[in-house]
Amino acid sequence: MFNFLKTLLFLFATVSVVGGADSSWAIKCPDGDFNEDYEVNSLDLSIFGGEWLAPALMGPFLSDIDENGEVNYFDYSVLAENWLGHAYPVDSLTTCYQQAAQYILSQVDFTQGYCFVFGCGEGRLAYEIGIRSNLNILGVDDNDSKVDSGRALLHGQDIYGDRITLQKGSLDTLKYRDYIAVLVVSDSIIEDGVCSGSAAEMFRMVRPDGGVALIGQPAGCPNVLSRTNLETWLDAGGLTYTITEDSNGIWARINRGPLPGAGEWTHTWANISNTACSGDTRTTDSAEVLWFGEPGPRLINDRHWRPAGPLYKAGRMIVIGDNHLYCSDAYNGAKLWDLAIPDSTRIAILRDAGWVVVDSNYIFAAAADGCHKIDFDTGQVLDTYQPPTTGKDWGYVGIDGDLLIGSSQMEGASRLAIDYYSGGTAGNQIARLDNQPTVVSEGLFCRNRETGALLWTYDSSDGLGGNPFVIANPTICAGGDYIYFFESYEAAAVSDSDARVTPATFCNGSNEYLVKLNKNTGTLVWREQHDLPFANIIYLSYANEIALASGCTTGVSTFRYHYRAFDTTDGSLAWQKDWDSTHNSGDKEHGGQDKHPMIIGDDVYLKFGCYNLQTGNTLNRTFVSSNCADFAASANHLFSRNSSRATLYNINAGGSGAALCSAMRPGCYISIMPAGGIIMLPAHSAGCTCGHTLQTTIAWLPE
Repeated sequence: MFNFLKTLLFLFATVSVVGGADSSWAIKCPDGDFNEDYEVNSLDLSIFGGEWLAPALMGPFLSDIDENGEVNYFDYSVLAENWLGHAYPVDSLTTCYQQAAQYILSQVDFTQGYCFVFGCGEGRLAYEIGIRSNLNILGVDDNDSKVDSGRALLHGQDIYGDRITLQKGSLDTLKYRDYIAVLVVSDSIIEDGVCSGSAAEMFRMVRPDGGVALIGQPAGCPNVLSRTNLETWLDAGGLTYTITEDSNGIWARINRGPLPGAGEWTHTWANISNTACSGDTRTTDSAEVLWFGEPGPRLINDRHWRPAGPLYKAGRMIVIGDNHLYCSDAYNGAKLWDLAIPDSTRIAILRDAGWVVVDSNYIFAAAADGCHKIDFDTGQVLDTYQPPTTGKDWGYVGIDGDLLIGSSQMEGASRLAIDYYSGGTAGNQIARLDNQPTVVSEGLFCRNRETGALLWTYDSSDGLGGNPFVIANPTICAGGDYIYFFESYEAAAVSDSDARVTPATFCNGSNEYLVKLNKNTGTLVWREQHDLPFANIIYLSYANEIALASGCTTGVSTFRYHYRAFDTTDGSLAWQKDWDSTHNSGDKEHGGQDKHPMIIGDDVYLKFGCYNLQTGNTLNRTFVSSNCADFAASANHLFSRNSSRATLYNINAGGSGAALCSAMRPGCYISIMPAGGIIMLPAHSAGCTCGHTLQTTIAWLPE
């Protein structure tokens, strides 16, 4: 198999024991013969694997072939080539392709994902890139005979089709969807010294927000590429590029940045302000499938348990699974990494705080053993931070610049999926029904995201009169230089034995206070008492100097919703609204009592109550959807479930919306994510026993 990192490195111990590689694959070669027995065999592979998989070891390394002080992909490529021999005859282009692959990979900071070879010829550049990286490579060429020859050569080494695929097709009109690769290169330009096909079509393959095309030729190629030819071709495609011409040859670099107007989804409710709106301006009234694939439903918790939805940042999607994180390229589905995090997955997330957040460099994930700082590029856990008080769990997680904001809560307060594996309906019911308890914390704190240094704490010593309090986790949000939340001094809430308190108890006896802290120092700005008539759910969101509290009570025939909007300059009440929903309060099983608002600009949307955020004036819009699933928003559209189907709604039209797919069911909470200029839905129908058989992760491209 061509994927040595999978089939050789991770199995090197097995191969060395059975000796299957020694007798049949022995190739005498000085490079890669680490134990000096005059052949590259399983013993050398064992040495290489041990040094590769143990980066904490200090050199010198036997398998450091290029003598750069570390065991890396370049050493791996030499070993792989000498183990198998060469797929292609050695000729005047051999060195050119090797140098090209080395240069290309030295110019990018990734070795995972999809690579597209525009004008792949016989696949020689694809082969050289493949043995030096873990990229999956697709090539296309309009010369059918070269494609046939390349397939035969790669088949001859038993390495075709695993990570390298060559296809026949026009280079003027590519028959692929947009954004299929993080890296686009060209083989034919290296061989022929001329640019052919459409540069615009080539660049259409580059995924946004980090994708790159590197088109050119190393020095010393038989057919020399001229700068004039390269520039003329790129200009005809309307591309913006930079060209370097030096001892490495002539190379054009074309970067694709974020799509204009693309939004992000970095926290459970979109952002640290809890608006449930990505701000993405690229969504339209219709969309077409961009890709579908992994991960499937096996990784994801039962939809009825209402786990956290996906996240998006910098061209990548994070699917939050069952004690697991799965990172993929948002634009083409390429798996980048996955990470198991034991005792982490929270369910009934609507009654808690999200446990995973992401920024440009890191993912922070709270688990039973602390908050893990994870490298966004590799999935490697770099550090684990703890709450400032021993014996406490890390509750809320929020990231704002260099500030990592957390809350301290009682051990075991958050409901973990692992606690409900025994079956039955327990996991279902905690995310449903009336008057279900909300997880509360005992204080807030802030650490530096890079160093973990504790910057400030806010705890019982800072409470009203120095008294203890609890904070409702779903109310913690931030905006500008401040953090907002509701705290309660109600004795039954403060003394609760498992730190799970019903909103009615939390709001009892005029003991609930809206609090504003300076996020940089933790200093109290103000604390204002306000009576909240909430029983089933409690949320707080922030936008444009308004902190919006929302909640629900159960009426005789319908669920009754309540908005309380507060001026954040002084904490005073700006306006309030109380109205009956269209949900029958006799149906307590389908989430009619726990909807989260979406704030889009200066308006706030709920499926049955939309108002101006500043004045409370009605917008006279309602949206028809299934009771269970909640909504997510872009700048112009809402996304939820209607008649069990993934559905988008124009915010100015209201009504029943348009189905994205009639054969797929979203989850029972927020699971559709409009961000990055596309629409993403992981397999959050996991656990569904209805007639919607397609369970896959899917992305749509707005038309």
